[in-house]
Amino acid sequence: MKYVVVDLDGTLVRTDLFVESLLRYLKGNPFRIFQLAMWLLKGRAFAKEKVAENVDIDAEYLPYEEALIGYLKQLKTDGKEIILATASHQKYANQVAEHLGIFDKVMATSGENNLKGDNKLAAIQKLLGDEEFAYAGDSSADTPIWRAAAANIMVNAPASNVAEAEKAGKLSWHHKSEGSTLKAFIKEMRPHQYAKNILIFVPLVTSHEYFDLAHLWTTVLAFICFSFCASGVYFLNDLLDLQEDRRHRSKKYRPIASGALPLPLGVAGAFGFPLFAFAVSIAFLPIAFVVVLFVYFAITNAYSFLLKRVTTVDVMTLAILYTMRVVAGAAASGVDLSSWLIAFSVFIFVSLAFMKRYIEVSALSEKSSQVRGRGYSLDDRETMFSLGITNFTAAVVILALYINSPFVLRSYSTPEALWLLCLLVLFWGNHIWVCARRNEIPDDPVVFAIKDRASQLVGVSFVIVLFLAKYLQF
Repeated sequence: MKYVVVDLDGTLVRTDLFVESLLRYLKGNPFRIFQLAMWLLKGRAFAKEKVAENVDIDAEYLPYEEALIGYLKQLKTDGKEIILATASHQKYANQVAEHLGIFDKVMATSGENNLKGDNKLAAIQKLLGDEEFAYAGDSSADTPIWRAAAANIMVNAPASNVAEAEKAGKLSWHHKSEGSTLKAFIKEMRPHQYAKNILIFVPLVTSHEYFDLAHLWTTVLAFICFSFCASGVYFLNDLLDLQEDRRHRSKKYRPIASGALPLPLGVAGAFGFPLFAFAVSIAFLPIAFVVVLFVYFAITNAYSFLLKRVTTVDVMTLAILYTMRVVAGAAASGVDLSSWLIAFSVFIFVSLAFMKRYIEVSALSEKSSQVRGRGYSLDDRETMFSLGITNFTAAVVILALYINSPFVLRSYSTPEALWLLCLLVLFWGNHIWVCARRNEIPDDPVVFAIKDRASQLVGVSFVIVLFLAKYLQF
């Protein structure tokens, strides 16, 4: 056979360019969904045409199926004519073809013709006439083309299609990507990030209500709801930041960015997890917690769509989101929330938010001095370092003032022992900022602290000092 016809979405690339372009279009303004709905009513081909007019893709950074590309290059060397045939818009197909440089012709959706399924088969037969061809595809939508082709090339295809091709003697090449979709889904949930939600238990500890089983149960349930809601936010954030993540040194390995998790499952997670969290919280938790969770969800979405791109506003937003976990713990358990705790939390989290941006900026090179999707450049590195240290120092000062407050003197048996907390916080702040300065923190300082032995010892020591000061009298 002289001709090899290759599908694009899910076959040549581990993604769907139409879904990606829709997400990119909505990222600019989520209210565009109403305009998008009107376009879809006029047909998918029309919607693809309009979205392509407004959205560009980075063909260079797409998650390509490298095994298939290697196979196609070998076929090209053997003298085969390689044709790209896709339901994606002509604009995107041309960009992919130009980047790879192995295609002799490109067929794609344009005008009113959505090149998928039977439409694609008709276009192939019109182009090749009675010539035999091999077809590379991935989904059940390609079934009529596989049946019409003389040879089948299958990438992550349904087992029924693979079995049919083998029975007909047409299966010439078959590839199944390594890795489990379920594992990718769980990884995208980022359960390791749930450690941040331990902050929900802080009001319970500072108010010494941890032996009240009713308060403990509601706080545990609040932790679960917050964690699932946060997972939904992670899904949405990664869907919106696909192109930026693929250019990042570590974020490019995230399940959605790398193509390990199909985009429809990503969309399902972005909507499903928050719905579950709100359903449980409405059914079992105080209305005050539901309100806090809703505000948290609203702010995180505003952050994903807009605030993360505004200098300093993004840092303050991150600090607010961390602090809201503390507020949520108080709302769930019904304990009083100390103004000292709020003040301490705000300054600590502003410092950590600046550290997160400091790490991103420090990874920049002279050739790429601007953080994509952010309002920072390499010139801001020292400024963020200074602001981070200053805010951390302010947090220690607030802790010192709290230790000397009348509330502490009344509430602890040995309040003098709490001065050890200042030393612990000072040590930890110096330690983590030195690590950031040495480029030893790859991405998120909170995730680093969870795994860091020194940070773990500080956390355990902090709790021990609190209990000693509360229950032991020297």
